[in-house]
Amino acid sequence: MEIGDVFVVNKADRPGADKTVTEVTMMMSLVEEHGDWIPPIVKTVASRGEGIDELDAAIVRHYEYLASSGELDRRNRERVRIRVETQLKEKFMQHARTVATNWDDVLDDVLHKRNNPHDAADAVLSATIRLP
Repeated sequence: MEIGDVFVVNKADRPGADKTVTEVTMMMSLVEEHGDWIPPIVKTVASRGEGIDELDAAIVRHYEYLASSGELDRRNRERVRIRVETQLKEKFMQHARTVATNWDDVLDDVLHKRNNPHDAADAVLSATIRLP
């Protein structure tokens, strides 16, 4: 289970809901460092609208924490970095496939152990761009 920023236990009116809250609390205690934000656990019964105000308040508190701690900027920067790098990789691969007209041969050589992935990538890279 990934460590969330806010945990919601819905259908809190059902048997086992308190046990789920206890289990989530125990799992969170295994995490060595939470930092300044300790994720709250909010119990809801969405079909009756119970706990929704508490959930909204928890989300607002978390957003305020993110904004004031600089974590929001850090997360946004990381998200943008990943998007740009993903686009760069996709565009590079499109370009590399057009420059390396023998793309299938490159793959076949690695598949049949006539080359290794590292050297194959270096060959495609040197055919694609000039390295300093």
